[in-house]
Amino acid sequence: MRVNLLERESLRGRDLARPVVRAVPLLLVTVAVAAALAHVDAARWAWTLSRVEAERRMLEARAAAVRRLHADVARLESRVADAERLRLTGPRMESALAELAVDLPSTSWLTSLTIEDDGSLRIAGRATAFASVGSVLASLDRSAAFGKSALLDAQRPARATTLRFQIETRRADPGGR
Repeated sequence: MRVNLLERESLRGRDLARPVVRAVPLLLVTVAVAAALAHVDAARWAWTLSRVEAERRMLEARAAAVRRLHADVARLESRVADAERLRLTGPRMESALAELAVDLPSTSWLTSLTIEDDGSLRIAGRATAFASVGSVLASLDRSAAFGKSALLDAQRPARATTLRFQIETRRADPGGR
């Protein structure tokens, strides 16, 4: 029996090279497929993210509209409360203000009346002299419709011919002063 060890070795080297040469293209195809799948997955995530962002923007726009509606509702509820307060106090306040108008000195006039949330009445006006402001205070004190009044401010602006004044009072209790 004859054994040729050299030939077998050279055959072994060739046998090892063949699978490696066959495996390289297969390995390249596997890497290319994995890269393609990763690219497809990244593209799908990007598309999903863009859809989520678009939906978020749409929902934010809807939420802004809802917030505006809530603000409108709050404003309307405030107006309803003001209207109800005027409905309840309107006729009595009307007669009290008519009484004040009759007793108001001719040298003074009112520019605004504000009924505050706490029920106080803030009166702003003009007068030709400080004595006229005192007459307005005296008129309020004589009226049975109003409680004690307080002068908040009285001043003559620079180069003005009339005084500006502010007075605060409350409606008198129905049972007395």
